Amino acid sequence: MSNRDPEELLTPSEAGHVLGLSPDTVRVLCDKGRLPALRTMSGRRLVRRGDVERLAEERQRNARPPARGREV
Repeated sequence: MSNRDPEELLTPSEAGHVLGLSPDTVRVLCDKGRLPALRTMSGRRLVRRGDVERLAEERQRNARPPARGREV
């Protein structure tokens, strides 16, 4: 995890950059409840950096290892 403030609020674009996902995919994750989001008075969606980094770590742990050739 980074040494940045976990309470810092990120836009879907910024969160997507951290996660390696598109902003639209970040919005879907928010809609499905996988990534908690806040809404501003104007309706903009914001996510906490700590939640984004937690999801990034979870995704990394659950990633499949790269396929390897047959070992002899």
